[in-house]
Amino acid sequence: MLRTRYGLLIAGILIALVATGCGGGGPSEQELANEEEWTWLQETQQELDAKRQELAEVQAAAALAATEEVADEVAAEEVEGEAVEPVVDPEVRLAELDEEVADLTEEYTGRLVGLLNADPMIEGEEPTERQLALLAMKSDEDIVLAQEWIDKGGDYKRAIEIYNTALMFDPDNAKLQAALADAEANRYMATERFSQVKKGMTEDEVRQLLGQANLHNVRKYEDKGVIAWFYPTSETGEAAAVWFQPDKKTKVMTVYQVKFEAVKPGQSEEE
Repeated sequence: MLRTRYGLLIAGILIALVATGCGGGGPSEQELANEEEWTWLQETQQELDAKRQELAEVQAAAALAATEEVADEVAAEEVEGEAVEPVVDPEVRLAELDEEVADLTEEYTGRLVGLLNADPMIEGEEPTERQLALLAMKSDEDIVLAQEWIDKGGDYKRAIEIYNTALMFDPDNAKLQAALADAEANRYMATERFSQVKKGMTEDEVRQLLGQANLHNVRKYEDKGVIAWFYPTSETGEAAAVWFQPDKKTKVMTVYQVKFEAVKPGQSEEE
């Protein structure tokens, strides 16, 4: 979904900015349709924002429930005969909501680009308030999309590409500028941030501190039951690493080793 949305948004705005048109004498069918589409986009933007907020809350609840479930299982093993209160599992709602957000996002971005094409900015002419609003809405979606690449795949490179492309068309957008600056600042791991990781932390705890490791930089050592996350520290190949192994009691993957200078230029990623 990420790749499809990225191509759709970029292609759409390119078409919109180079398109030309001519004036009309009164509201045409196209203009009336544009008004209807504009109303739908405004209403749907609010609905989508609300669903995304709910999704974030359910994701947090799911993470907490998973932690509590492990704690309950351990407590049940240690205290024989003690009844454990069942934990409400939000996973079903999480899956439903995630699909709802994905479907609505796809429709929203498609129709947003469609209206940008139907009511294009014309070079040399002052853009209308609605055209500027549509461009800002598209930039907001670029920010959401870029953040998904960071949160789900640890892909700062792709996120920065999205921000830079968006700024070509919306160069004065302060939110885009701030998002780009943040991505560039966090693209490479800093010593101070990395030093927060301690032995015994879970994968979720490390993720909260350091962010998602790029999926290409996650190594599984099946023969040892170990997982390593590598975080680039510079553009020349150095990387810091966090190693996880199953906790003896809970079987949850926890940190057992951390090393900032784990990989040097020309060195392979090894445990």
